[in-house]
Amino acid sequence: MTIDRVTTGPATAGTAVGYTVEELARKVGMSARNIRAHQARRLLAPPVRRGRVALYDDSHVRRLDAILTLQRQGFNLVSIEAMLGVRASDDTPDGLTAMLQRLATERPALTHALTRHGVIGRAPDGTVRTVRPRPLRAALDLHRVRMGTVPALQALSEVLDSVRPLADELVAAVTARMLALAPELGGNGSRPSWADVDRETILLTQGVVNVLTEAFRLAVENQAEAHVADLLENHLGAELSVEDGSPVDNG
Repeated sequence: MTIDRVTTGPATAGTAVGYTVEELARKVGMSARNIRAHQARRLLAPPVRRGRVALYDDSHVRRLDAILTLQRQGFNLVSIEAMLGVRASDDTPDGLTAMLQRLATERPALTHALTRHGVIGRAPDGTVRTVRPRPLRAALDLHRVRMGTVPALQALSEVLDSVRPLADELVAAVTARMLALAPELGGNGSRPSWADVDRETILLTQGVVNVLTEAFRLAVENQAEAHVADLLENHLGAELSVEDGSPVDNG
């Protein structure tokens, strides 16, 4: 049974309009699959069920409109989760929180860039908080080579800008290759439900992330060993010498 529009009772408190997932998809310009994916990520509240029919209301429309607006501005879903209060912020030390607050005031463009990449976000009270602590800590650890906080975070932002298009291509290519090598991925021989698809999507996504992360880490480590010493030597203009005159092996 298809329900075109329900006005006989509230879908949720405070509204007298209900939409099926197909109607909601048409209204906001988003696929029904993406709507369900946003529910799985807890970006969108679940619908209200009337018998066998799941109904959405205008609060869902507003939420999806907000998500689409942020995506058009360049924010990814991790960033949007942080901005909408879905992804819990890391327990940031007070000193780091104060630094991030100063950064938001003094370097708003840099703060925006790090938010867009999902590194930092804002708590409900407006405080800037850490969302992805590992890249932030990696950048701040550059103080050991006397690199200041702002240059380090600027470098992190520029690196993320550079690798984002590459990541898009790699994720698509690696996922397609995995599905080609193992057609049974995501299926158990029976007709899957949407819940099954959502669960398998989350598991495959994490698998792709793990493989790509470790492969990229290995490739970068190998290249860093080969090039960083030479680049630093050229930057410093220093002439290194070895007392016994033997060649230096940089790996």
